[in-house]
Amino acid sequence: MTDGPEGLPDPSGRRPGESVEEWFRRTFGPMPPPTADMDAPQTGTHQERRKETLAALERTIPPAYRWASFSAPELPARVPASAIGAGQSSWREPRICVTGICRAGKTSLAVAMLRQWVAWSERAAAFLHAYRLGVARIQHPAGHGEPEIVELAMRAPLVLLDDLGSERDHALSAVPDVIFERHAENRPTWVTTGLTRDQLVKRYGPGVVARIFERAKVIRVGESTPSTPDRSSFRPRRLP
Repeated sequence: MTDGPEGLPDPSGRRPGESVEEWFRRTFGPMPPPTADMDAPQTGTHQERRKETLAALERTIPPAYRWASFSAPELPARVPASAIGAGQSSWREPRICVTGICRAGKTSLAVAMLRQWVAWSERAAAFLHAYRLGVARIQHPAGHGEPEIVELAMRAPLVLLDDLGSERDHALSAVPDVIFERHAENRPTWVTTGLTRDQLVKRYGPGVVARIFERAKVIRVGESTPSTPDRSSFRPRRLP
């Protein structure tokens, strides 16, 4: 499979005789039930598809952040200019980690980037609170498979896991499984968190955290350190 712009999968890498739909499901896995209208056929004009995918995304975004976009006048008032610039240059990245102090504007920036990605790609994405994934299995009847929100978190073409580390710390949390599943299937995953990398390791273990930061664009909001890709897991390319 080849990669498209900024590392996103490119359907030109389909196998011989494979349809676009078959390639999509091989690449991203089976879609969950039509909770977010993600299985709807891609019909109509680009403008119609963009409107449909943005409407599906809107249903997952909390009301407090439905204003957030790069064109919103509120964004510069809530997010430092350096972080906005980093977001504007990074929203095509498949892995992004937005970190920083409390109330620095991490989620506002991430939602603006999410809207930009959906409008550009015309593909579904979902905003999910980490704490909701943390309690989803406890609240779900036993013997009925995974909760719908967990299926959505694992299968959506792009997921923003908001406020990672805010959920209760218990053995049934779906957060580690979602991160492992999406990493294994190479699905784009973004996170926001107020925890440092060391704090995340203490909470989730090094394996989960390595998958969050591997080849990720790290955007630090409300900190003096400039945004930079995480290079800890980069492997040098062999010269021919």
